[in-house]
Amino acid sequence: MTDPRHLRGLALVALSPATALAAGAAPTPVAAATGFAQVAASLLLIVAVIVALAWLATRLRLTPRAASSGLKVLADVAVGPKERVVLLKVGDAQALVGVGADGVRSLSLLASSVELPAEATVPGAFAERLKALLNAGARP
Repeated sequence: MTDPRHLRGLALVALSPATALAAGAAPTPVAAATGFAQVAASLLLIVAVIVALAWLATRLRLTPRAASSGLKVLADVAVGPKERVVLLKVGDAQALVGVGADGVRSLSLLASSVELPAEATVPGAFAERLKALLNAGARP
C-alpha cells in the first residue's frame, strides 16, 4: 500500500526543520533565488504589457470621451506631433479650434454647418465601435 521509505521521509520532515534539511527536503538557496527571479520577471512582464496597452489605447483614442449635451467633438485631425485642429458643435453652431501644447485657440466660428460623411465622425465608446464592426462583418 504505502512505501515505508515514503513514511520515513514524511516523519523526517515533520520532526524538525534541521532533520528535514539533513534529509535534503529543503530547497537550496540557489533554487530559491531562481524561483524568485522567475516570479519577479513574470510580474515585470505583466506590468509592462499593461502599461503598453494603456499607452496604445490613449494613442489610438480608444478610450471614450466624456459625453456632454452642449458640446460635442465632430472631427479632429493631427497637424503636427502635438497639434490638432478640432471641429466642435456648440449648441447649434460649429467652431473650429486649434489644440496644441500651448493651449486651445479659437480659429473660426463657422457661419454654416459642415456636413461630415459618416466615416469622418468621431467614433463613440468602444462598445459602439465593436457593435458597428460586428454588424459590418455580418452583412453579405
